[in-house]
Amino acid sequence: MTPDLPKLPFIVTDAAGPKVAGGAVKPGDTIHLTEFEARSELLAGVIRSAADPEAVAEVPAVDTATTAETPADDGASGKPARRR
Repeated sequence: MTPDLPKLPFIVTDAAGPKVAGGAVKPGDTIHLTEFEARSELLAGVIRSAADPEAVAEVPAVDTATTAETPADDGASGKPARRR
């Protein structure tokens, strides 16, 4: 039998989608997750600790309207030539 893990409070950030950890949420909602459940959500920046608001900074939304141009490959990428 495994011990019950404590659930900790986390606040949903603006970077979150409609679901976090399998549940429907809105930015600003407080959800309770175990450390294991929260791990990937914390790394993605969609939640932050309610106990320490400065622990995880807000992740700015990605602007998908602009695309970065990739430079042309001039052969000077620093990689050695491939042997055949």
